[in-house]
Amino acid sequence: MAIWFTLMGIAFLGFIVGIIMLFAQSKRKIGIYIVSSASILIIASIIGVFVSFHNYNKLQERVASYSTDSKTGKTVSEGKETYNVNWHNNADGMDKKISTVTVEKKVVHSTMEDKDMPGTLKIAIEIKNNTKNELLSYPLQGELVTENGQQLAADIILSDLVDGKMKPGATIKGTIVFPLDKLDKVTDIKWFQFSWSTYNKDKLIKSDTGRLDLKK
Repeated sequence: MAIWFTLMGIAFLGFIVGIIMLFAQSKRKIGIYIVSSASILIIASIIGVFVSFHNYNKLQERVASYSTDSKTGKTVSEGKETYNVNWHNNADGMDKKISTVTVEKKVVHSTMEDKDMPGTLKIAIEIKNNTKNELLSYPLQGELVTENGQQLAADIILSDLVDGKMKPGATIKGTIVFPLDKLDKVTDIKWFQFSWSTYNKDKLIKSDTGRLDLKK
């Protein structure tokens, strides 16, 4: 969607330049060409924005109504376990915590894969910027590896964490949801490892939890 707004802004500026050139006798033909082209781009951008909004709304509706039963549309949980992990690390000028991890066997619709998956692994994470610089931290783009070999990417729509810019002293906090492609029962997942990237100016910082065992 952002690309359409960017294109619209460029086209609008071109339209203004073209209008100005229409008042100059020597550049009138070029102005007519620019105005015509910019007008077409503006119309195309408006259509693109509406289509993007429409697709986004459809995606939101799909996520809101994901189900395990195609007939009833009801979501049914077949098991759920919440583990107190209490992982804490304060390296690289950040205070990083993962308090709980929840594994649930319940079909969800993965917006990343555009298909139903049999369960989820959800982590509750908190990151505080203790440096004097603005950080760019992206746990939503991180990778989670499980015991059964799954390499998982977070589902941004299902998660409620907002990552990205972190001003000095700021904290980001929320849950990250990873749809599981394979899950027979919740106890199948006995450990996981999670890593993500943070940028301190031009320096890349890789945060890694190492292996975290899931025990009651």
